[in-house]
Amino acid sequence: MTEIKFAAKTTLQMLALLLATLASGLAQERIELQGRVTDISGAPLPGASVFVRDLATGLETSHRADSMGAFAVEVRAGTYRVSAAQADFETASETVEVVDAGQAPLALALSPAILTQSIVVTGSREEVLREDSIAKVEVISRSQLLDSGYERVTDILSEEPGIVTRTSRSPGSRGGTQIHGIDSRQSLVLLDGFPMVGARGVKSGIINMDRQSTNRLERVEIVKGASSALYGSDAIGGVINMITREPLRRFDSNVTASGGSLGTVDLRADTGFVRDRLSGFLAVERHKRNPYDLTPQDFDTTGPGFRRYDYMAKLNFDVSETFKVGFLANAFDNRERSIYAGRGGSQTTTLNDSAQNYGMTLSAGLTSRTQLQARTYYGKYDESSAVDLASVPGLVNSTANLNERLYRFDTSLSHVLGSRQLLQGGFDWTSNEYRGYNRLLGDNAGVSIRMADAWFQDRIQAHPRLSLTIGGRLTDHSAYGSRMVPRAGLLLRVSETFRVKASYGQGFRAPDLGQLYYRFLTPSGLYQIIGNPALAPESSTTTQLGVDGGHGRVRFSATYFWNGIKNLIQTDLLGRPRTPEQLDRILTQFGVDSAFAPGLNRLTYLYRNIENVYTTGAEGRVQLRLTEELVVSTAYTYLDARDTQTGAFLSQRHKHHGNFRIWWTPKQLGGLRTNFRGTYLGKWPIVGRRATLIADGYQLWDWYLAKPLGKRMELYGAVDNLFDSIDSALDGPDPTFYRADPGRTFRIGMRWSFGVE
Repeated sequence: MTEIKFAAKTTLQMLALLLATLASGLAQERIELQGRVTDISGAPLPGASVFVRDLATGLETSHRADSMGAFAVEVRAGTYRVSAAQADFETASETVEVVDAGQAPLALALSPAILTQSIVVTGSREEVLREDSIAKVEVISRSQLLDSGYERVTDILSEEPGIVTRTSRSPGSRGGTQIHGIDSRQSLVLLDGFPMVGARGVKSGIINMDRQSTNRLERVEIVKGASSALYGSDAIGGVINMITREPLRRFDSNVTASGGSLGTVDLRADTGFVRDRLSGFLAVERHKRNPYDLTPQDFDTTGPGFRRYDYMAKLNFDVSETFKVGFLANAFDNRERSIYAGRGGSQTTTLNDSAQNYGMTLSAGLTSRTQLQARTYYGKYDESSAVDLASVPGLVNSTANLNERLYRFDTSLSHVLGSRQLLQGGFDWTSNEYRGYNRLLGDNAGVSIRMADAWFQDRIQAHPRLSLTIGGRLTDHSAYGSRMVPRAGLLLRVSETFRVKASYGQGFRAPDLGQLYYRFLTPSGLYQIIGNPALAPESSTTTQLGVDGGHGRVRFSATYFWNGIKNLIQTDLLGRPRTPEQLDRILTQFGVDSAFAPGLNRLTYLYRNIENVYTTGAEGRVQLRLTEELVVSTAYTYLDARDTQTGAFLSQRHKHHGNFRIWWTPKQLGGLRTNFRGTYLGKWPIVGRRATLIADGYQLWDWYLAKPLGKRMELYGAVDNLFDSIDSALDGPDPTFYRADPGRTFRIGMRWSFGVE
């Protein structure tokens, strides 16, 4: 309680300091800089991001255009660089000298982009252009999401440098995502900046990205490296922030239907509107796929069949020019089914899970230089599963359930101090609660944790070309006390098109409820997983050094990174106790609480702090616009990931990872768009019970084609894994696999859009 009071007191003192500076800011004479953002046809771009940089000091501030694309920013007399950005458009910039009031409004017209050249990101808890972010941020834009034909976020993430995804297999398993060799458990997944529910820590410790739909998304941001100073616990390896779509027209609706291999059917409908100060967006989806099997000689299935419904609604209301209210609701209902082998023979597992998430955001402009935001959020996740053993009479022989509730409130304040500083800070409070039968210790007894955090960040413009960022977060955890993590960064603008960046950050992650109290015994008797209330928190350190820029038709970036994690939590195989005496020895040797009631004749896994690891390497990307219609890009990541004690290369990591893309949009073929994309992953170690296997590297190539049929309809098709790459171990005398790629698949679909400008 003392730490919570201290965090709250620190936050209040910081807010008071910021508010105390308002008088001096208001006393200076301000001039209103007005402008409008449109596309090249003159149509307004509502909600476009506008960045105003004072060329005398280098300080840049971000703003938003209104529903008509207009903006107004109060500045002092001087020279400014004004830039406007919108997803899937080239950034437009103008230099303007502000002398006095009454100047003609600035006009910024944005041209469409084949691949988005400059994208707005929120990796620093404020909007900045990606090239001005000190953190390494990858962005997948709306045009990339559409022109991949992908339905799942995992698929589109797999094409980004330094990011490796794994397909989910058995029901309830999760599609994982590595960022620079750091596993999914150490990465935070957000939706519009809100944390997502999905049984973190219990279901392999990760949100299932294999079931996250791309349709509702405007873009996906991936922040690489420790980001706990800004985002809190769980962000010790990185952050994946899925940003949902905003309506752009007075009325806009879209309907999409597609189908393909493995009995896949995807149906999607969405509608949005912008009317005066009110805007909204609603999306409904249904996704379905049959189970598939890579080893037909066995009766088990490789990937489960599923059907899923997704729902999303957004509503934004501008109460006034300075006060805005936003509401977000998101939900899904999912059912999966598969067959696999247990000790009792064939068994069928049926899983039903669902989630609901609700968030509300209040944004207020206290002055032209001070912004206040407050958000509240509630999320619920419910899961039930049933196992039917073929050798035992009856429909259902074993059941399990899991329930999660997440409550969150946060508030933040930003203030432009003088002409060289942007101060930010805030307070976060989170409560996470779990309950579950055959999922947690005590069977439905329920466990919970609380966290209260205070954070700050100060961006200092030391020189018109040099900005320094310092920040930190104080976390008070109900089970692990107080922890402080710092953050620092540097951005040097060598020129308007070339930048040098350096950053340092630390992360702190307390063991989640699943790792502390997980108790799961498979009904088939194959294995059991036991939590560990004695776990120590994980901590991380990230250092990055990078450059990016461009000249003419070429854009490039290169980054060196180093991540170190201490007290990494893993599941450790303790053995298979077959007698009460063997079980007692395991309980005593590893300090397992007898309240977990482990069973006999099962492989016994325990969560333990067993490793200190590091991942280091370099990655680079080059994009070349050969013509206005043809763009080529390539990227490569080298990764060295090792256990610091043994020096062994970490399991499930690839030392070499590259990708290649070519996008072609010929004007003479009636709006046809096509692209060809490839991903290469080198050999990778897999640690087994007796030895380490080195699995072969592989390549995956995808092709996409879209052709408009009139003004409002579009036909598209895609072939994924064009050259039918499957695990080489399937060709052996005893076929098996270590990656669950189903081989070549295809999809064909139709999009229909209609609306009113």
